[in-house]
Amino acid sequence: MSRTILAARTDSGTADTTELAALLAAEGHEVCATLAATRREHPDTNLGPALLDRVATAVRDHDAETVAVDADLTPAQTLAVADELPDGVRVRDRTRVVLDTFADRAGTEAARVQVRIGRLEYERELQRELLSAGDVEGFWPDDDHRSVRAIERRLTKARAELRDLPDPRERYRDRREAGFDLVAVVGYTNAGKSTLVRRLADDMTLDRAGSGSASVEDRPFETLSTTTRRATLNGRRVLLTDTVGFVSDLPHDLVRSFDATFAAAYEADAVLLVVDAADPPERMARKVRVAREQLSDADGTVVPVLNKTDAASDERLRAAADRFDGPVTASATEGDLADVRERLLDALPTATATLDLPNDGESMSLVSWCHDRADVRSVEYGERVTVELAGNPAVVAEAERRASEGEAAGQ
Repeated sequence: MSRTILAARTDSGTADTTELAALLAAEGHEVCATLAATRREHPDTNLGPALLDRVATAVRDHDAETVAVDADLTPAQTLAVADELPDGVRVRDRTRVVLDTFADRAGTEAARVQVRIGRLEYERELQRELLSAGDVEGFWPDDDHRSVRAIERRLTKARAELRDLPDPRERYRDRREAGFDLVAVVGYTNAGKSTLVRRLADDMTLDRAGSGSASVEDRPFETLSTTTRRATLNGRRVLLTDTVGFVSDLPHDLVRSFDATFAAAYEADAVLLVVDAADPPERMARKVRVAREQLSDADGTVVPVLNKTDAASDERLRAAADRFDGPVTASATEGDLADVRERLLDALPTATATLDLPNDGESMSLVSWCHDRADVRSVEYGERVTVELAGNPAVVAEAERRASEGEAAGQ
């Protein structure tokens, strides 16, 4: 376990280091001390002389091996901070911590390649800055120095690998055609989205102690692989996908690097945006802003869920509710989540159709197909068969196409 000093500077108010501390803990770092200051950014070190002196003292007092700065540092600032610390102490800025955390959690080939692309793009820009400043010696603590040209070659290879991998969007489209509504559950790390998915799923129950079928984790980025579970909402078959957690102030270029990781949210018929209702108002405001930006390309209706209401005061709940248009409140660890299920069902796109079919074996097969993939509201048998159904628009359209083809084949 690496002993780490966490340093943060804020222009005004109080620095909020909660998220970066959680990311460091997820990586196995022991945060020995957290030091913060309120001041304008220092051009040379970001932190400023007084805070940097406190950080250096804390490093010596705790025999720390790493200093994590809750800001995006330029290469020159990174070097300047390192120069004020004992030899061998590694300096990591916020983006570097996020990238390293993503690398530890990459569970699929696509995620691993995307992490590699993100890290290479980050290192390329740092390297360009260092080269323009004429100072590259000793910047990379792991001696993984690469020229910009070498990084570009590795980026070209990684992007080619990613293009050759299956498009995750196709997987979601195939599931929709199989009769499932797709629901993405998104939110910041530790907002409770994974617990919410387990509670909503057909085959999972909540086990606080972790000895049963599902345990409550408090660990950001348990994996970059999306986890999908089946649920049933008033007869509609739903696939709930627990997506990778958001991170505050993640650079847009880095977000684009993980586009396929967020494909579940972009392709979903509805999105549950899980927010920690117990968050301080300022922290929640920042998270809501970033989440809305990230979900701007989502096709489905976004349903805000204020989670952890059992841990939030009435004042916090009112402040949280004011940031959304009609949010649903819930506690993923308590209650029956009936309101969440109702709002989610209302958000799912629904189409209806009436099929007029010949009374034959082909039509019976189609009726069976409809029962498997949609809500068949009525079936009337006579000289012909009349089927009334409702469900996902893609499924209803496919039912109509099959009915039309069957009618044409029988003529």
